[in-house]
Amino acid sequence: MADYRTLFDSEYLYAFHLQGREATVEITKVTGGELTGTGGKKTRKPIVYFKGKEKPMALNKTNCKVVAAMYGNDTSKWVGRKITIFPTTTSFGNETVDCIRGRN
Repeated sequence: MADYRTLFDSEYLYAFHLQGREATVEITKVTGGELTGTGGKKTRKPIVYFKGKEKPMALNKTNCKVVAAMYGNDTSKWVGRKITIFPTTTSFGNETVDCIRGRN
């Protein structure tokens, strides 16, 4: 059965799209993108596209540091490289929220 959140429009990959499973994906492109966050605040983030995946993933600073530790700070060198992404949770303010993290 599909998570109800997958039935709403979403431009980017979220933890619930992974359905509780990890996935090893190959990076095909990295661009800069502008996202609208809470309260309409716009933020600029790296957007990573994966081979065979419909939705790209907007990277937060934590995930950028993970990928940079594996492949360096030059995002052009991330293309063609693999990363395992998995759903987990993190603290955001006073809440525990779903998120995606990456590893080798």
